[in-house]
Amino acid sequence: MHFTPEPSNDFQQFYETYLSRCRDRVPGIRAIAAKWTFEDLIPGLSDFDTRFILHDAMNVDDWHAMSLAVGEVHTELATEVRHWARTLEHLPGLNLTVGEITNPLLYYPEFSQWTFYAGDRNVLDAIGSALVAHTWCTRDEIFHLKKIAVYYGPYIRGIDPPINFGPWESKHPLHSRFMHYFAPPVQAMVSLLERRSVRGKLEALHLAQRLLPNPDVIDLILESLDRHYEVPELYKAPRLVALERQLERYLSEAWASLAGHVALVHPEPGDTRQAVEVKVGTIPFDPIEAFFAYTKFARLMKGRLIFYSRQIDWFDAIPLIENELGRIVKLFCQGPLEAYARAQWRQALDMDTVLERLRSRRLTGKEVDGVKRFARIAGAPRIGGQERAQAWAAAEAFDPVMSTIEKLGADMLELAEDLQRDSIS
Repeated sequence: MHFTPEPSNDFQQFYETYLSRCRDRVPGIRAIAAKWTFEDLIPGLSDFDTRFILHDAMNVDDWHAMSLAVGEVHTELATEVRHWARTLEHLPGLNLTVGEITNPLLYYPEFSQWTFYAGDRNVLDAIGSALVAHTWCTRDEIFHLKKIAVYYGPYIRGIDPPINFGPWESKHPLHSRFMHYFAPPVQAMVSLLERRSVRGKLEALHLAQRLLPNPDVIDLILESLDRHYEVPELYKAPRLVALERQLERYLSEAWASLAGHVALVHPEPGDTRQAVEVKVGTIPFDPIEAFFAYTKFARLMKGRLIFYSRQIDWFDAIPLIENELGRIVKLFCQGPLEAYARAQWRQALDMDTVLERLRSRRLTGKEVDGVKRFARIAGAPRIGGQERAQAWAAAEAFDPVMSTIEKLGADMLELAEDLQRDSIS
């Protein structure tokens, strides 16, 4: 089979260019980070999971403006540099202020898996000090167990469409299996064993050789990565099926080896995907944490949807639109509003009931009606050929959702602070 050779590694050029252009439009950006470590970025195949840190004066209007501005940068670069289509798969996910990322009450275990590439020295020092001060806790264990539950089990063919890879698309089958769907649960498992959030995927694979059973499987993956997936025998149907089973067995045995090392569940040999999901799903999850877990990707979602609605001939956005519209109502409407009710009123209420209770009290009528309108637009069945139009319409309806999330997020943080004071006193 034909392989296009590994391209030069230009991720540093990318993030320097991206940061410069975004800062020109959003001067409040104080730092740029991305998930994992630099060595985890595979040229031609990896995207760049950017995270921006902003000054503390950001308000909801500033987030609206930033979302549009960063979306414009995305569109410009995707148009100008064709081979960055994969790198530019989506706008930055988590975007926080300095005060938020350094606040222990808002700590999110993924923070420890970010590499901070550039920024104001004082800001980077403050973030580093806050992360070093964190000690392993239940929140960390839940985070990694949930990660395992998402990826555990056999590889699902078709779950990861090979889009925007250009001439390196032929290498996607191994990249998807190894780095997208196998490395994350392994990373979570070694994090649980080490009782720290292991930052890099490759770091996790090397640790797994020592900490988890069947190191020969890890040897195979690392060798394939060294060859930029140019291992033709692994792509052929019988061997590829055998490889998938080999990876599935590895996860099963690695999961069983966690017994005695985690407190919240009991891993057992032979646990199926459904069994793991049930075990992890029954772990009590604090509604305040649930609220922020649902809403953490909201701030630049409008710009992301607008970017996907643009017609760029060599950028395939349709599967990305399908993915976002398939989860966005749950993430930004139903989930956080139900969590808000559990935290504030200790009641299990549906989205519409919560909205009506908040109408003319915490939310304006315009916000309440706007959230409902967004849910109708984004949650409507997709029509072939109309995906970009639906993404645009959802983006145009998103502002009330953002203002609602910001208002209710302030309430939830205040509640968390009250609970902390009560626990101390």
